[in-house]
Amino acid sequence: MPLPEEVAAWLLAETVRRKASLRDTASLYFQRNPDQEYMKPLVRVLTLGVARNYMLLDHVLTGAGYGPPSHSTRWMLARVAVFEALSGRLKPSRARRIAERAEVSSEWLLSLRGARPSEFVKGLSGLDRLAVLYSFPRWLVEELAAAKITRLEELLRALNRDPVRWLRFDRRRVSFEELARRLAARGAVLRRDRDLPDVAEVVSGAQAVTRSPEYREGLVVFQDKASALVSWLAEPGGRSVHDPTAGAAIKASHSLWLGARYAVAGDLKPQRAREAVSTLERLRLRHAADVVVGDARRPYLRASDVVIVDPPCSDVGRLQYEPEVKMWLTRGDIKFFRRVQVRMLTAQLENAKPGSTVVYSVCTLTRSETIWVARRVAERVPEAEMVRPSLFLGEPAAGAPLAQRLLPHVHRTQGFFIAVFRRM
Repeated sequence: MPLPEEVAAWLLAETVRRKASLRDTASLYFQRNPDQEYMKPLVRVLTLGVARNYMLLDHVLTGAGYGPPSHSTRWMLARVAVFEALSGRLKPSRARRIAERAEVSSEWLLSLRGARPSEFVKGLSGLDRLAVLYSFPRWLVEELAAAKITRLEELLRALNRDPVRWLRFDRRRVSFEELARRLAARGAVLRRDRDLPDVAEVVSGAQAVTRSPEYREGLVVFQDKASALVSWLAEPGGRSVHDPTAGAAIKASHSLWLGARYAVAGDLKPQRAREAVSTLERLRLRHAADVVVGDARRPYLRASDVVIVDPPCSDVGRLQYEPEVKMWLTRGDIKFFRRVQVRMLTAQLENAKPGSTVVYSVCTLTRSETIWVARRVAERVPEAEMVRPSLFLGEPAAGAPLAQRLLPHVHRTQGFFIAVFRRM
């Protein structure tokens, strides 16, 4: 039977090799190895800890003469061992077994117990210190600094913590008070949001929500507050809505809850289209929406009243959920996403009819994918005007004050950028 640390190391190495979701990789592993199910809580702590701190762990290892760093299973095990030692969880008996397999000294590992991460970056300053201490590639820290993020170090710290969990509820079918009472009886505690009337924070018991009859009946759906804001800004009431990058139709379904008369959820991938159908059926909205497989860069529908463009991005704003993305994301990826985003938004704005609303949103905070894209497309399509939205819950984006961004350390949401355009 492998040690939990070895399982964690294998999962991390496999996740990076495949550029896959750590959660999906772990889920598949434990399905195939049900006799190791008891390890899941510890393995989760170890994998998330390493993904969030891998550069700091490498700095500690290389400072002691080990290396060079890699994403091999052996090096992942060394990272796991150092993380476990720094967190104070590593016991001498286990240290000896792990150290031998990771090819490091057990005595050295045990000497790390209780050390503070700040002790290992004393010789660094500026962006170099932030990059290593919070384990963000330096180029990414440069991107966030260029975006003039409020209190950058607090943002990096927040992105390395567990996220606040949010859900939205169908207030046409259930009041918040009734929903909170019913879910409380099942072990979940909700707190109503003060800004959006159909959004609530899950204070505790998120798993109880997903197992509840209320979830199966389509009364609730997990959606971050920042993401829910997008549909509110689109003002879909009484209008037709097209979401050509819909994924699982979370925003398209929200538009219907907000009174849209009809919605089209599109995606390039057939699997995502099937997920959209599943979402719409669970939320009892299938009768009001069509699902299409299509490319948002080549408009395939007649113009709608509202278009929501939420294209692929670097997901930097979602690192609280998927910290493993930091381990393979490159500057080249950002440039690729930027090109796709410009093409999608340009195509949808050019296809939009006069008087329609086009909302551009991405769950990232890099300057290249947010401010730069919005300004570049506004130049390309002079018939489209960026307008101040009806709700401004975030902070004005530097260089694009009519757009807003929401920040985990300020607004307790994912990192999000939203710009609203009106087609003249």
